[in-house]
Amino acid sequence: MTAWGGLIAEREGEIIMGSEELKVGKGIGIKRKNKRSDIENTLRLAACSDLRRGILISLREGKKALSELRDALGVSSTTAIHALRELGRENLVFQDNDRDYVLTKIGEVIALKLTDFVDAIEVLKKHEDFWLEHDLSGIPPHLLAKIGALSNSILIADTPTEFFKSHTTFLQILEAANEVRGIYPFFHLEYLKVIEELVKRKRIDVELIVTNEVLDNIVGVVETEEAFKQFLHEPNFALFAIDEDLRIALSLTDSVFYLGLSDDNGAYDYSRALISDDKKALSWGRELHAHYRQLSEAVVL
Repeated sequence: MTAWGGLIAEREGEIIMGSEELKVGKGIGIKRKNKRSDIENTLRLAACSDLRRGILISLREGKKALSELRDALGVSSTTAIHALRELGRENLVFQDNDRDYVLTKIGEVIALKLTDFVDAIEVLKKHEDFWLEHDLSGIPPHLLAKIGALSNSILIADTPTEFFKSHTTFLQILEAANEVRGIYPFFHLEYLKVIEELVKRKRIDVELIVTNEVLDNIVGVVETEEAFKQFLHEPNFALFAIDEDLRIALSLTDSVFYLGLSDDNGAYDYSRALISDDKKALSWGRELHAHYRQLSEAVVL
């Protein structure tokens, strides 16, 4: 045996480590321990039990005494201790000097990913039809990976009795804003008038990203209506154009997030949108706007 604690053994010119062999040279190999069972065991412990998953997510808030965990999760002390011991054996949880339960460094990472995963499932299942029936290609991969940030969003959809509910909500969000960052694949004169009011009367900062087609529509209005020329040159207004089809619409204010998507045929769906006032959704929206801002060019009219 070598000095590697017995993990490596030599055999006929090979180095054996666990149950998998890694060739490192002519006649030499290293056998590595098969980690599959370890991965499956940790996954089972962390994700396949409501109680253990609840403990990990609860401890993300900070260390807790047994009584706090027991009361928060609605279980007996015996049941909680059994789960904590299982998590402890996997080096996910330990007891500190005060006998409180704390996440290990590995436990912190796993608890974070579990939270993200649970949040993602929540938003995808809560608005299942919305996600299934729309084109998600306009959401960059790094933000799809954070889709759980929208878990506290609600769906606004037109109904037979409220035919323009989504449109009305969109206007209400703009009218109540103290700042606006928008991504718009569509043009509507009413929207432009609201933006003018925000820029000229309320003096709030507005930054819009539009397609070249929408830009052409704006230019057409400016050429025929002198009143719009002034507000487009205000210092608190910025306009950017992107040379690609946009499959999303975003209105992001200081307090509200609004997201619309195109359908699978490429047509923007005016009838449904997600809105939220949650800080995580607002942060997600700012990242989305920044992504498209980098792909756009400033427009001077």
